[in-house]
Amino acid sequence: MRVKIDFLLVFLSLFICNCFADEVALERIVVTPSRTQENIKGTTSAVTVYTRSDIENAKADSAKEFLKGTVGLDIVQTGSYGSPVSVFLRGTNSGHLQVMIDNVRVYDPIATNASFNFANLTLDNIERVEVVRGPQSVLYGSDAIGGAINIITKKGKGEPVANILLQGGSYDSHKEYLDSSGRLGNLAYAFTLSHFESLGISKFKGTSERDPYQNNSASLRLDYDLNSENSVGFTSRFTEGIYEYDNSVGLKDDPDMQAEQEQFLISQYFENKISDVWQQRLQFSFMRNYRQDSNDKDPAYPDDYLRNWYIGENQQLDWQHTLRISDFDTVVAGFDWQREKGNYYYYTEYSFGSSQTHFPKAISRTKGCYLENMFNLDDIFRLNTGLRIDDHSSAGTHETYKFDTSYLFNSGTKIKGGWGTAYKAPTLYQLHALPDPWFGGGNVDLKPEESQTYEAGFEQNLFQDRIQLSSVYFHTQIKNLIDAKYNAATWFTDAYSNIGKARIFGYETTLTFKPYKGMGFDLGYTWQDTEDKSNGDELLRRPKNKYFAIFNYAPNGKIDFGIKAMRSGHRNDSSNRLMKAYTRVDLTSNYKLNSSAEAFLKIENLTDEIYEEVKNYAQPGRSYTIGLKASF
Repeated sequence: MRVKIDFLLVFLSLFICNCFADEVALERIVVTPSRTQENIKGTTSAVTVYTRSDIENAKADSAKEFLKGTVGLDIVQTGSYGSPVSVFLRGTNSGHLQVMIDNVRVYDPIATNASFNFANLTLDNIERVEVVRGPQSVLYGSDAIGGAINIITKKGKGEPVANILLQGGSYDSHKEYLDSSGRLGNLAYAFTLSHFESLGISKFKGTSERDPYQNNSASLRLDYDLNSENSVGFTSRFTEGIYEYDNSVGLKDDPDMQAEQEQFLISQYFENKISDVWQQRLQFSFMRNYRQDSNDKDPAYPDDYLRNWYIGENQQLDWQHTLRISDFDTVVAGFDWQREKGNYYYYTEYSFGSSQTHFPKAISRTKGCYLENMFNLDDIFRLNTGLRIDDHSSAGTHETYKFDTSYLFNSGTKIKGGWGTAYKAPTLYQLHALPDPWFGGGNVDLKPEESQTYEAGFEQNLFQDRIQLSSVYFHTQIKNLIDAKYNAATWFTDAYSNIGKARIFGYETTLTFKPYKGMGFDLGYTWQDTEDKSNGDELLRRPKNKYFAIFNYAPNGKIDFGIKAMRSGHRNDSSNRLMKAYTRVDLTSNYKLNSSAEAFLKIENLTDEIYEEVKNYAQPGRSYTIGLKASF
C-alpha cells in the first residue's frame, strides 16, 4: 500500500505543476494485431509497443530484462546469467505464447512444451518490439493462447553509419558490440555482432561457486527495392549461449555442469504491390534450435555423469494478401505451412546405474488458412472479425475465431472489447516421447489445448495525449491441457493426456504521463486470479499483484536519467511453497560526450534486494555497468 501511495503522490505533484506544458505524444505504428500497419491509437487489441529509442535508453543487455516492466507479463528465470527463462502472458503457460522475429516463429521444437527460451535473446539490431495480449491464433496459429510477441529487426536507412559499444561492470562482466546500417542505392542493410561474458554468481542461493556465462550473437538484414512495386529481403540471426549451473539434487554447487544453446534462423521474403488496393507478401523461413548439457564426475558428485543433445527445426511458408477494398474496409487473407522436426539423445550415470535414451526423428506438419476483415468508420467505430482453419498431421483439423470492436466518443474516451478462441497443438515431445516411468511417455492421440477469452476495457487520452490511461478486464478458460501425472497405484507416471483445465481472470491498467518535453512517467498494475481446475491451486510462479513505475527525464540534449521500479507479489512455487514479494529498482543514465559519442551508467537492483524468482535459485544483488558508445 505504501508503494501505491508514493506513486500516486508523485504523479499528482507532477500533474499539478506541469499540466499546461506543450509536448504532444509521438504516434506509434503497430503491425502484429492485424498483420498490417495501423496507428496504435486505433487498434482494438491490448498492445504495448517499444521503439528503438526505448531500447537504446534502457541499455538492457537482454530482452528478458527489458520486457520485465510490461503490463500483463511475468518473467521467471531459474537462476541467472543464461539459465532457462519462462514468460507467462496473462497468466497462461510459457508454451501459450507465440514469439516471432520478423514474423518467423522462434521456439524449441523438442522441448516438452515447445516454448521459447528468452535467456539468450539480445536486443541487437532490434527496431521495435510489439507485445499483443489476448488470443492471437486466428492470425498466427498454434501457441498464441496468451498472446504474441513480435520482434522486428532494424531496416537500414539514410547514410551508412557504424556504432561500437564497450562496457564492463559487476561480476567481471563485459560486452563488446559492433553494428552498421544504412542505404546504398536500392539496398538497405543492417548488421550487428556482439559478445557478452560474465563470471556470474552461483545459481543456488547460499552457495559460493560462481557460474560463468557467455553470449555470442550476430544479425543481418538486407532489403532491396526491385522497383516501386516490388521488393525482396533477407534476414538472418544467430545466438549462442553457454553457461554453467548447479545440480538440483542436494541443492549444492557442482563445478562442471555446463549447458549450451544455439539458435539460428534465416528468412527470405518477396513483397509485391499488385494494384493500389491489393498487396501480397510471400515469406519462407528456416529455424534450428540446438541445446546440450554435460557433467563430468567430480568430488562433489563422484557418481554423476551426463551427456545429452536436443535438435529441433522448423520450416515455415507464409503467403499473405492485403486488400484495401474501400476507405473503411480492409481484408487480410493468407495461407501458411509449417514442418517441424526434432530428435534427442540422453545418457546419464548415477549411483545405482545408468540410463540411455535415443529419441528418433519425429516430424509434424501444419497447414493453415486465415481470413480477417477490418471495418473502420472514420476512426470512430471499428469492428474486426477473423477465422482460421488449421490441419495438423497428428491432431487433425481445428478452427479458431475472433471478434473485437471499439468505439471512440467525442470526449476522447474509447471503449473496446472482444471475444476469441485459440489453441496449442501437441508438441513433438508430447506426441512421440519414448515411455519413461518417471517422466511419462508420448501419446499420438492427444488433442489440442483450447481456450476461450473475452475482454473489455477503455482508453482515455487527455490534454493532447499528455495523459493516457487504459484498463482492460480479461477472462480466459483453457481445457484439454496436456500433462503426465504420477499414478499412485502403479508408482509410475502415466503417458501424456488431455487431463487439465485452467481458469484465469484479471485486469491490467496503465497510466502514461508526459508533463513536458523531456519528462515521462509510466505506471502499470496487473491483478490476476489463476486456478488449476484439477486441484483448485493457483498456477505456479504467477503473482496475483504486479506493479511497475518508470520515470524518464532528459533536462537537455546532453544527459538523461531513467528509473524503473517493479514489485512482484506473493506467488506459489512447486510443492505449494509461497514465495515472498519483492521490489527491484534499476537506474540508467546516458551522457552525450559529443555528436558521435556517449557514456552511460546502469545500476541494477539499486536497493540490493535479496529475492528469488524460482525457489532456492539466486538473483544478482546490486550491480553496476559503465560503458561507452561511439558512432562513425
